[in-house]
Amino acid sequence: MLAGTRCDTMAEKPGKIIDPDGALLKRIARGDDDAFKTLFDRHYRLAYSVIYRHLGVQSAAEDLVQEAFLRVYRNAAKWEPSAKFSTWFYTIVSNLCLNFKRDRARDKLRLLSGGPDDEGNPLEQLAGATDPPSEDGDERQRKSRLIAEAMESLPENQRMALILSKYENKSYEEIAKVLDTTVAAVKSMTARARVALREKLSKHFTDLE
Repeated sequence: MLAGTRCDTMAEKPGKIIDPDGALLKRIARGDDDAFKTLFDRHYRLAYSVIYRHLGVQSAAEDLVQEAFLRVYRNAAKWEPSAKFSTWFYTIVSNLCLNFKRDRARDKLRLLSGGPDDEGNPLEQLAGATDPPSEDGDERQRKSRLIAEAMESLPENQRMALILSKYENKSYEEIAKVLDTTVAAVKSMTARARVALREKLSKHFTDLE
């Protein structure tokens, strides 16, 4: 009887998605720090990977992944069961990356206009985070640097779409929700990003996929 009642309840709410992280978010909303630690441990590495691949700045990635989880903690009660936690979370991550890029662009304009130097400037962090190739010509390091530079040259949405698709194995539908666009637009963005990367890297590598 109980099982039947549960099935009827689920049938009345077709929009609800079964998400193992949802129970954790409900506990976090009630102030359960153990639940937050579990969620953090479960998603930290992937979130850091997305941010680092998007920005290419280690110090910024460390700061932004902490900020992303802080926003999750503060807004756990606002999460809607009709959306997967990962979709909601990567929307937060995407917005933080875009905000960082906009702030860095403003810093660049200030530098070009002769503004005062700032040792904590994101542009200087970027320069410091990109090590030159080793003197012995380490091919792996050279390849990583060239790929990072090529990724950096992509438009914001193309870069994020490609990162979520290629490195995080997100579906086009999930990426569309994160970027607030259509599935067709996501497919177009990822295709254009791949073509652009091939064009930029083909002169350096002969073994591109």
